[in-house]
Amino acid sequence: MNKYYHLIVIAFCSGLSGLLFGYDAGIISGALLFIKQTFPISSEVEGWLVAMVPLGALLSSIISGEISDLFGRKKTLFLTALFFTIGSLLCMVANEVYVLVMGRLILGIAIGVGSSTSPIYTAEVADEKHRGWLVNLFVVFIQIGVFLSFVMSYVLSYSGNWRLMIGLGIVPALILAIAVFSLPESPRWLIIKNRSKEALAILKTLFSDQEAETRVKDIQDVAIKDKVTFLKLFDDRRYLKVIFIGAAVSFFTQTVGINAFNYYAPTIFQQTGFATPSMATFYTMFMGLMLVISTISSLFFIDRVGRKLPLLIGTVGILLTLLMITFGFAFIKNPIALGWTFLMSAIIFMAFHGISIGPACFLIPSEVFPLRVRGLGMGISVAFNWGANVIVASLVPVVINSAGVAALFGGFFVITVIAWFVFYFYIPETKETTLEQIERNVLANVRSRDLGRAI
Repeated sequence: MNKYYHLIVIAFCSGLSGLLFGYDAGIISGALLFIKQTFPISSEVEGWLVAMVPLGALLSSIISGEISDLFGRKKTLFLTALFFTIGSLLCMVANEVYVLVMGRLILGIAIGVGSSTSPIYTAEVADEKHRGWLVNLFVVFIQIGVFLSFVMSYVLSYSGNWRLMIGLGIVPALILAIAVFSLPESPRWLIIKNRSKEALAILKTLFSDQEAETRVKDIQDVAIKDKVTFLKLFDDRRYLKVIFIGAAVSFFTQTVGINAFNYYAPTIFQQTGFATPSMATFYTMFMGLMLVISTISSLFFIDRVGRKLPLLIGTVGILLTLLMITFGFAFIKNPIALGWTFLMSAIIFMAFHGISIGPACFLIPSEVFPLRVRGLGMGISVAFNWGANVIVASLVPVVINSAGVAALFGGFFVITVIAWFVFYFYIPETKETTLEQIERNVLANVRSRDLGRAI
C-alpha cells in the first residue's frame, strides 16, 4: 500500500470514534420528542437527559489524557468502542428514565475519551504537510454522525421508535472495535516509553527509511524526560500558555450556539409554530448536511490557507447568523416567516461553523501541547469543551422557557464577539510546522500567537 494512503486509512479508522461522537450526541434531538411520550418529564429533566452525554464526556476527558499516556493511544481507542457499545445497549433496553440517563452517561464517557485520544493519535502519526486535513477527518466524521442522526430521526419519526434511533450507534461502535486491531501504536508515544525500535519500525511503514530515522531523532531531541504531573502542568507558565489556547478554542466551540441546534433544533422549530414533529426532524437534516459539506470543504484548504484565517472569517459569519435569529424571534410574528428565518439562518450558521471553529476545536489543541504533556493537555482542553457543553445542553430549555429563544441566541452573540477577539490575539497559525518545532517554541516561552513560526 502507498505510504500516504496508509496514513489516510489510519486517520479514517481513528476517525470512526468521531462518527459515534456525532451520532450519539445528535440523535437525542429527534429521539427526545418521542422519549417524552414514553416518560413524562419536566424541562429540567429534559435538559439533564440531554446533558448526560456532555457530562459523561466532561468527567472522562479529565482523566482520558492520563489513560492515553499510560496505556497508549491504540488501547484507549478500543476502550472507547467498548463504552459506546455498552451505552447504546443500555439506552435501547431502558424501562425507566434513570436507566436511560445512565446509558447516556456511559455514551458520554466514551465520547470524552474518544474526542481526546483520536485527534492526538492522528496528529502524532501524520506529517506536518497533511496533518491538518487528516486530523480534521475526525471532525468530518463527527458532522457525518450528526447528519446521520438527523436522517435516522426523520426516518423513524413516523414510528416514534426512539430506542432504535439510539441503538443504531452499536454498528459503528463494533466496526471501530474491530478496526483498532489493524492500527499501529503512536510512534511518538512509543518513544516516550523508551520503545524507539518499535517506533522506527512503524514510521518506516509511513515514510521513507531515511525520513523515519530523522523523525525518530527529532522526536527524541525535544522529548522532555521528566514526568510532568497535573499540578506541574499548571505551575509552569509555558504550559499555562498552551492550556489557555486549548481551553479557549474548546470552550468557545460549544458556547457560540452549535449545540442549541444539534440538541434542540426540532424543539425550537416547534416554538415557531412552523412544523410538526416529523417535519421538524426533516428540516434538521438540511442543517446537518450543510455542516458535513462545509467541514469536508475545509479539508481542501486547511493545510494551505491555515487554521487562523478561516477561524476569524467563520466567526464573523456566525455572528451575523446569530443576529438574524435573535431579531427574528424578537420581532417576527408570522410563524412561516419566523420558521424560514430560523431554518435559513441555522443552515448558514452550520456553513460557517464547519469551515472555522469546528475544525479548530480538536486540531489546534492536538498540535500545541509538547509531547510529554500532550495526552494530559488534550484531556484538559476536551474537558473545557464538554464542561461548556454541559452548561449549554442543560440550560437551553430552561432559558427558552423563562426568557425566550431571542434571549438565548442574543447570549450566544455576545459570547461569539468575545471569542473573535480571543482568536485574533492568542491563537497561533500552525500550518506546515512540525509538532517538534511548536514544542521548541513552547519551551522557549514564545508568545502564544507566534508558536507556529520557525523562530
